[in-house]
Amino acid sequence: MDWGRAKTVLIGAFLLLNLILGYQLWMDIRDQAQSNLDIASLSENAQRALEDKHIQVNAQIPRDTPILGPIPYRDTTPVNSEPIQLKRAADSQLIFNEEELKEQLSTEIPQFSTYQYDALIAEEGVFAMHPLINNDLPLFNMNLELYYSNQKIHSYLAPQLTLQQDEADEPRQEILSASTALGTVIEHDLPEGAVVKDITLGYYGQSTGDNSMVALPVWRIALESGAFYYVQGISGEVIVTPSSQNEE
Repeated sequence: MDWGRAKTVLIGAFLLLNLILGYQLWMDIRDQAQSNLDIASLSENAQRALEDKHIQVNAQIPRDTPILGPIPYRDTTPVNSEPIQLKRAADSQLIFNEEELKEQLSTEIPQFSTYQYDALIAEEGVFAMHPLINNDLPLFNMNLELYYSNQKIHSYLAPQLTLQQDEADEPRQEILSASTALGTVIEHDLPEGAVVKDITLGYYGQSTGDNSMVALPVWRIALESGAFYYVQGISGEVIVTPSSQNEE
């Protein structure tokens, strides 16, 4: 055995390992610093409630406050719809690959490219995708469902919605900041020991009669428990889903 060469290889391996560990340590320190900066953006009352209720915020708090407004639409999805079988099953993977599926399913599922995958909605055998309002932000409480088994997508169930008018026709304003929205739920809604894993901007649809709906801008706050809280970006009202209520 060439001990000189073996020694060189071992030294190189140790150096590489040290570099990897050093990089990981740097990333952890950076994430911790970022987290501290994010928490500092909360109000004093929210920070106090965060500490008193032992709540952890593992998500980055977005800093943008875009100008948005309500968007009316019609939901004509038939009640008790049955999944539509694909002409040819699409290959799926354990990890959802949106780009590959767009290539396979765009010809079979109408407007498939206008949906966005939501990895936080976990249900065995179903991939959930939200329609994008104006090809921009997801409508959280409406889903395109892709049904799969044995790593094959075999059928789907699609919502049917139509925007009633251009977004520019509705009053728009700067929405609440994500830190304000998060502070609201920390103080009044989140249970003891909750862990916040994600904060995302989107829309939430509410009925205005018959099939008429209005999509309101919201911050979705997701917990490790699987619960969701939606804070309206204009009024600050908190929409609590049934699953969230069950967590309290």
